[in-house]
Amino acid sequence: MLALAVETKDAYTEGHLRRLAYYGEQLALAGGLSTNAVRAVRYGGILHDIGKIGVDDAILRKPGSLTPTEYEQIKQHPEFGARIVAPMRFASEIQPIILAHHERWDGGGYPRGLQGADIPIGARIISIVDAFDAMTTDRPYRQALSRQEALRRLQAGSGVQWDAHLVEIFLNLVTYDKLFLASSDLKQDMEEFMQFLFT
Repeated sequence: MLALAVETKDAYTEGHLRRLAYYGEQLALAGGLSTNAVRAVRYGGILHDIGKIGVDDAILRKPGSLTPTEYEQIKQHPEFGARIVAPMRFASEIQPIILAHHERWDGGGYPRGLQGADIPIGARIISIVDAFDAMTTDRPYRQALSRQEALRRLQAGSGVQWDAHLVEIFLNLVTYDKLFLASSDLKQDMEEFMQFLFT
């Protein structure tokens, strides 16, 4: 419910959480992760931006460039999110994804400047699918890029911003039309999520 509250703060990201859950799940499956790890990635996709509930709406919806102060506030959302989920039963599975989804392969990300394989694999997956979805949807500061351009940018950032092996797998999923959204509706997603929380 908190994740959905975050999504309603920004009309431009409608459906973003659901898409990330499915994109992330498919990349995790294609990458050979265990069943439990795939499930964690799926729900990490739903909850990855939960920390934005602590970010000013005006910053999230700003159509232009952020000031350094505003950007510093945005950069706090992974830590906000990690604190929000900390008391939950599944925190050990989901918290690393939330905390590290803005880390970069070259160590230039945030909040901890993790590098390479030190970044949890679930966070590496969500980082790739988050970037792809952001590039291919309208945002306050720009219109959606074409799928081809988004793939070109992912390729350009392979081994720099993102895990090159995972990027290659994701590019193949998209190129060969193997990336899809499941047909289940949001109500079903939430029912499955509640089962995950309490079983």
